[in-house]
Amino acid sequence: MTLAATRDEVLAMMHDSLHSFATEMGVLVACQLLEQDVAELCGRRYERGVSRTVYRHGTQGGYVVLAGQKIAIDRPQVRAADDDGGEIELPTYAQLQDDHAMPESVLRRMAGGVSCRNYAGVIDLACEGFGVTKSSVSQQFIRASAARLKQFGERRFDDVRFVAIFIDGLDYAGQMMVCALGVTSDGSKQVLGLRQGATENTTVVKALLSELRDCGVATDQATLFVIDGAKALASAIKQVWGRYAIIQRCQVHKKRNVRAHLPKKHWKELDRRLGEAYASSDYDQAVEQLKATQRWLKRINPDAASSLAEGLEQTVTVVRLKIGATLRATLSTTNPIESAFNTVRQLTGRVKRWRDGDMRRRWCACGLRRAEQAFHRVKGHRDLPKLIKVLTALAGPNQAELDNQRDTA
Repeated sequence: MTLAATRDEVLAMMHDSLHSFATEMGVLVACQLLEQDVAELCGRRYERGVSRTVYRHGTQGGYVVLAGQKIAIDRPQVRAADDDGGEIELPTYAQLQDDHAMPESVLRRMAGGVSCRNYAGVIDLACEGFGVTKSSVSQQFIRASAARLKQFGERRFDDVRFVAIFIDGLDYAGQMMVCALGVTSDGSKQVLGLRQGATENTTVVKALLSELRDCGVATDQATLFVIDGAKALASAIKQVWGRYAIIQRCQVHKKRNVRAHLPKKHWKELDRRLGEAYASSDYDQAVEQLKATQRWLKRINPDAASSLAEGLEQTVTVVRLKIGATLRATLSTTNPIESAFNTVRQLTGRVKRWRDGDMRRRWCACGLRRAEQAFHRVKGHRDLPKLIKVLTALAGPNQAELDNQRDTA
């Protein structure tokens, strides 16, 4: 493939990701414009001592047109306060439904604004695309909308309960991209953060976890971390989460690392022994089976035995949690985040020329965002409430007290 063709492919991928982001922002601006109409008709929400001729009446399904496509929204309703009580049409809604509203050319320009995080410019373009003049849009609206769009582009997770967090690294064009993926209490998956470094060292991982904390991810709630065998990951997690971190080491990574020290003729027996331990329903029994395997390995290759011994108990943490087999399989490996990495590889695997580190980070982030759009809830998500209780107990008695205080507040 030629360099020009490769560049076109990468640009097309980037445009697709930004196009999707710009569309979401366009919908957000449209909803803000409708709320502005409602405020002008009905006054400020909860304002007292005002004689109203119209009043808010919930929402109803509707749509706006962006780049020739109808996008479903929940539009606010306003009704007259007289006996008739008929619905009052919002002045801007017809403009948002016009067949020529938000043409593709404007959406492309919005995507350019998104790429450089020019939120105020994005708002101006969105209003222009919907046929709303700047003079009809107050500066207060622009400031409020810019704040909302900035928050959308820099997501926070203050009110989200993450039960599990997967962390793994991807060797990406000569650099290590360390990514965190969270599982919420309802089983949804979200890409939480990305950090670039030479290796999965403690400094890089701690910086990533500190960013998650700054974005609102709670570090005072018991959380299961699913990681590969890197010592740096476990060390950094403990430094940021402390006793609230319960660690599960990826069983696939562990098997792969031990195999690397053995000739192929021993692989089948190793797989059998590890498989029995990982499938056990009793934690103490699983640990003992792994230790027996370690003694067997010492006779064959001491380095293989040492590889198994490192973090041995943490490879069967899921057994200790006493959760259903389906959720247990999901949480025993880093496969969920590996699946997201596969999407990144597919989208950018043919790129031959990487100009700088920032380009790597941008393209990797775009690939992860694309993967996130196709995420489904984790298998076995119905067992997550039970898992939360077990994790809370493992973190210590103070954890339950903190949870109760948080719920009361």
